[in-house]
Amino acid sequence: MTPVRPTVRSRRHRGLRAALQRPLRRLLRSDRGSVAVELVIVVPLMVFLLVGFSEIYMYMRTVSALEHTALMLADSLGQTSQLIDTNATTDSNDLGSIWNAAVLLSAPNSLNSGGGVIITSVCDLASCPPALQPIPPSMAPGVPQILWQRSAPWNGSGMTSRVTSGNILPATWPFRNGDSAIVVELFYTFNPFAMTAGLWPGAPGTQTLYERIYVRPRSGLPLNFGGS
Repeated sequence: MTPVRPTVRSRRHRGLRAALQRPLRRLLRSDRGSVAVELVIVVPLMVFLLVGFSEIYMYMRTVSALEHTALMLADSLGQTSQLIDTNATTDSNDLGSIWNAAVLLSAPNSLNSGGGVIITSVCDLASCPPALQPIPPSMAPGVPQILWQRSAPWNGSGMTSRVTSGNILPATWPFRNGDSAIVVELFYTFNPFAMTAGLWPGAPGTQTLYERIYVRPRSGLPLNFGGS
């Protein structure tokens, strides 16, 4: 048999394949691109975790500030003998001073631009005006009535009181004959993406936080309005 000798054309093809295969093998063996791939996967996960922890912290801080504000406001009202029914701030007993105190207590949250405050004074049917006289303590159950209810002038829309004539006090609240109470309600619109609130005001997850505190007046009388 006559041996088949490679032609010039076939030698060129083999040389071209070898020239293409060598860099391809080097590319397949190289790990220089693996770092970039790892960064593409890991960095977004790290950013997601950091943002998640930050949002959890902001939520817990807002809830804590709201609870603190409601508690301090209720405690202050419980020690007040009477209020002045005005939104002015010339007197510490003005309702306007109470609204300002709520804003200061809730800092750094802007309660007056994204929240609301509602105060309700509750009295027993037997001690409501015009009586307003101390009644000897009795274990007989009292009949709670709303004496008055006021909202801050800057309350947000839809922030209405949950203290109604049919739902004044919890069933577990020990309200006896001659008792009185003060209810403080706080609302706050929490935006989970505060840094982008200006660009994305309707971001998903936005919710209205709500706190409600009950206290008894120290005087033993229902909290009512007096003169200026």
